[in-house]
Amino acid sequence: MTISSFTDVPKNYHLCVNANCPWHATCLRQIAMRLLPDSEIRANIITPNLPARPQADAHGASACPYYRESRTVTYARGFENMEDKMTVVQYRRYRSMFLAAFGRNPFYERRKGKIALSPNEQSLIRRMLNDIGFSIDNPFDETEERIDWND
Repeated sequence: MTISSFTDVPKNYHLCVNANCPWHATCLRQIAMRLLPDSEIRANIITPNLPARPQADAHGASACPYYRESRTVTYARGFENMEDKMTVVQYRRYRSMFLAAFGRNPFYERRKGKIALSPNEQSLIRRMLNDIGFSIDNPFDETEERIDWND
């Protein structure tokens, strides 16, 4: 998946103007900056007061705290189908755990697939399922590949 237009960039995403950065080719903030149309008169910019050339860590990765690697990840939507396979006791425990973690409205929005589940949220759901003794290969109704803007 590639970013082809500034319309692909989330609203209010912070852009980076440090074109000399060694990670400019793979940083979402730099890629978004290059796509910024001339007609845009406002943008959220990370201060250019960052070091001109941020240093790498011991593993060669960017040490810049604002670096966001341009990569796709798998998001999931919905989990109503798996709930049909749970026992009543399992469902009650699971629902109680999920409501405690996310709250009432977010539970139903994620359950119905209105909000995509990040990889971290998917891991949390899998842990909850494991905690209640429920086993299923894929608990989610559908998956989609998306750019990971938030890391």
